[in-house]
Amino acid sequence: MEYKYKSLRDEKIPPTHLGIFKKNISMFEGVALIVSGTIGAGVLGLPFAIAKVGVILGVLYIVAIGSLMIGLNLLLGKVATATGTNMQLVGFAEKYLGTVGKWFMTGLLYFMLWGVLTVYIIGEGEVLSAIFGGSEFFWSVVFFIFATILIYIGMQTIKVVELFLSLGILGVVLILVLTSAFHIQPINLSEINFANLLLPYGILLFAFHGTSSVPEAYSILINREQTFKKSIIIAGIISIVVYTVFAVVVVGVTGLGTSEIATIALGEKLGVKIFLLGNLFAVLAMGTSCLMAGIAMRDSMQWDFNLPKGVSTVLVVGVPFLIFVLGIRGFITAIDIVGGVFMSIEMLLVLLIYWKAKQSGDLVVGKYKLHHTTLLLILLLFALTIGAVYSIYKLF
Repeated sequence: MEYKYKSLRDEKIPPTHLGIFKKNISMFEGVALIVSGTIGAGVLGLPFAIAKVGVILGVLYIVAIGSLMIGLNLLLGKVATATGTNMQLVGFAEKYLGTVGKWFMTGLLYFMLWGVLTVYIIGEGEVLSAIFGGSEFFWSVVFFIFATILIYIGMQTIKVVELFLSLGILGVVLILVLTSAFHIQPINLSEINFANLLLPYGILLFAFHGTSSVPEAYSILINREQTFKKSIIIAGIISIVVYTVFAVVVVGVTGLGTSEIATIALGEKLGVKIFLLGNLFAVLAMGTSCLMAGIAMRDSMQWDFNLPKGVSTVLVVGVPFLIFVLGIRGFITAIDIVGGVFMSIEMLLVLLIYWKAKQSGDLVVGKYKLHHTTLLLILLLFALTIGAVYSIYKLF
């Protein structure tokens, strides 16, 4: 999961698209943009969740959640084509849900970003501790200090690096899969545990979250509805395949010993080279994603609320670090909360936005056609509501 926040001030102007994509792009580039906004550091926690329910149930879970997320993104894409203007989620919320919806979505995005930053502070501590030794808390603090400095300075080039690193994840996953495939133990693939049936929900939602990349892709595929729609579907299928193959191979090798950050236990099983490759990749993936989210949030606070740069930086990094210090130390626990609670609510708002757009008559039939949307809405509403209620219940 990679989250790219757009300033409220920028809701109705063309985004810069990280300075990489041309004004008119091919379907392949559209797919790459959506994939880069979906596949990210969330892949590191996926095998742990699958190990808890078993590979057979886990694969079904990945396919089911992944398919529903394709459906959600298609609904959001339909709203984007209906407006015909460049908006992000806050802009859609304002248009169809009014001022209250706008500010609710804004607050939700801020809490999501704080949660994502907390995940990365925890994760970096675990991986750096595995590589260099020492306590996880110590390395989390070290990472927090460096991240604070870089977020304050601002690194515009990190946006370019982040896109290529996100796509580079596919290459690293391929290397890890090919290297690990011969070490799979069949017994690790036969475990089934219905007791943990709902456990992967929040983690999978975190991994598949990429709603912000859909309107971003539309703005550079505008008036090319068929290409836009195909890009959403193909990107979703790629995400499902990558997550399925990676999770099956990792769990096949490490079994019930799968670590919360998959590359740690995998490296311990397969030797020093894989250990270093996998964990250095994890450090870069989480670190770059953390900087992207932090800089975007700092910019938002400066642009939207006119806060000084120093105050914005302190708020951006201070809140997640405080959450970490107060006791949220589990990588999977943090992912589960962010995905299961905040992302579920955000996606429910997307469904409400789609429904309001449909009620207003904006979703006229055109080249971007969707079928069985009522059934899709019901399935998404059911899955997201049950998941959100379960995730909130677990907190208490």
